[in-house]
Amino acid sequence: MNLSEAVELLSQEARRAGAEQFDIIGQNMRSQGLSVYNKKVQRTELSQSVGLGIRLFKNGAPGYASTEKLAPDAIGQTVKDALSHAEFTAKLNIELPGKTSLVELPEPWNDEIEALTMEQMATAALEVEAKILAEGAEIENIPHLGIGTDSAQGIFANSAGIWHQRRANQWGMGVGAVALRDQVRKMGVFHRSGRNLKLLDTDHIAKMAVERALELLSPQPMASGTYPVLFSHRITSSLVGLFLSSFHAEVVQKGQSRLAEKLGQSIAVPQFVLRSEPHRTDLSRAKVMDSEGIPTQALTLIEDGKLQNYLYHLESAQRDGTQSTGHGVRGFGSKVSTSFHNTVVAPGSSSADELRKSMTRGLEIVKLEGASGCSAVSGEISIGVQGFLIENGQRSQVVDGITLSTNFFDLLQQIEAISSTYHDNFSAIKVPDLLVGGVSVSA
Repeated sequence: MNLSEAVELLSQEARRAGAEQFDIIGQNMRSQGLSVYNKKVQRTELSQSVGLGIRLFKNGAPGYASTEKLAPDAIGQTVKDALSHAEFTAKLNIELPGKTSLVELPEPWNDEIEALTMEQMATAALEVEAKILAEGAEIENIPHLGIGTDSAQGIFANSAGIWHQRRANQWGMGVGAVALRDQVRKMGVFHRSGRNLKLLDTDHIAKMAVERALELLSPQPMASGTYPVLFSHRITSSLVGLFLSSFHAEVVQKGQSRLAEKLGQSIAVPQFVLRSEPHRTDLSRAKVMDSEGIPTQALTLIEDGKLQNYLYHLESAQRDGTQSTGHGVRGFGSKVSTSFHNTVVAPGSSSADELRKSMTRGLEIVKLEGASGCSAVSGEISIGVQGFLIENGQRSQVVDGITLSTNFFDLLQQIEAISSTYHDNFSAIKVPDLLVGGVSVSA
């Protein structure tokens, strides 16, 4: 039984069991990849998973269940399990959407990626390793070097007649190279991925890994204090991404966001604009429909410095007496939650170099060290970083072993400039360089 047949059978079983309404997620995911070390392939991996998940309603209450077996008996049991679950959940007064017109986007699929063989991937990875090691004696080791592809087929169906199929694939390569100088080791990490195999450029990948391994060697101490900080576009997406859940309506409703009751209020500087852009096909989470069958739409969260919207799915929208914004997400084995579909901070007019040259004395941060000291609930940021001391617009020395202490929501109010430069990774979050004043630094 293939995935389409299994989804259709699950629909029939749900109707036969008397479900008032239901929606189904079917997924078939495949990954293949390998890693290399010391001129040899060290590990290969080939995995495939398939599953069905249903949310059905009985007496107004939702019940969830899933199965990884596409067989009639397993599908029948899944419906029974969902009905049993519905007996213990509270009623949810929502109506599942029916068919509607959707934005037309190119399918996020490249047949060339599916044709990429393990031999071709091994050749590319070994080329990168050889080119990195050829860069000189300061490159000591390449402990991490992997390449792989991922592909997924998804089907969404519901009792109101929606049947939507989607497939997507991409490749990715990640490298971690270690450099040694004066008994100090630094790892430079570079990752590249996408749907265009022309970007699998072994010269560029090796060059960037070497640059990032060497650039932070020979660190020098610096004084603690309060500095302007230029957060590089290399790390701003990761930093902002830690706090995106604050914009989820369900998080606000649970009292776990500092953005509660802030709609229409100023929470950032006027030039900071934050949007969810699901129809950007150059980003990795382009989609025309969310996981509840709601058409996706571009949504502005912050504009002119003011909080304009929260992200809603059907249940959180029902609680606030509003409409879903089409930001429901769900895997076949999970419940509905909330997510951005491509996150974009609008660019400024100055380049990253121009922002750096505008600094008399400050820090440029190009590497974050973990996120255990960051809280999406409070907004607190206490994080180890590495980068450069900037003096008179130039990098004057490498710095490490320093900790930044600030608050994300304060940071939004302290942004002095935003660059026009984004990282070139294929990702779902794009944030330019951010120049922020008055950040506390402990050395």
